[in-house]
Amino acid sequence: MFTLENINRGHEQFTGPDFPKLIAYFKELGMVENRVNIQSGLVTYRSTTGQLLEKTGYQVTGLVADKVNRDQFLASLRHHQAGQTDFPTFCQETAEAGIYQWVIDLEAMTCSYVDKTGEPVFVEIIPSVDK
Repeated sequence: MFTLENINRGHEQFTGPDFPKLIAYFKELGMVENRVNIQSGLVTYRSTTGQLLEKTGYQVTGLVADKVNRDQFLASLRHHQAGQTDFPTFCQETAEAGIYQWVIDLEAMTCSYVDKTGEPVFVEIIPSVDK
């Protein structure tokens, strides 16, 4: 069922290196899109039926950098995906590298990291999970 309670349960269960498992769990709930804005702290989830759920998520301290440092961002992303950083650290490093939001498209199975102008800096294909 597509509820904030079930979404939060997925976030508790799957972290960092388990991101593909989290996405598989979200798909089972009927989610098609997840937006994470680390500048405002707003997180939105959209379902296959168009239902929109919102919650307050992690908000970075300070401002997101105006200038993008793609190499710095990619290093932070790889460290986080390897389980070397926690989520707040990843968000702070991401903001310092000029990323303010990411958009997860569960139909296309992509995660787009976006700068302050709305331009994608990096689009990653989300690997599928074998059950």
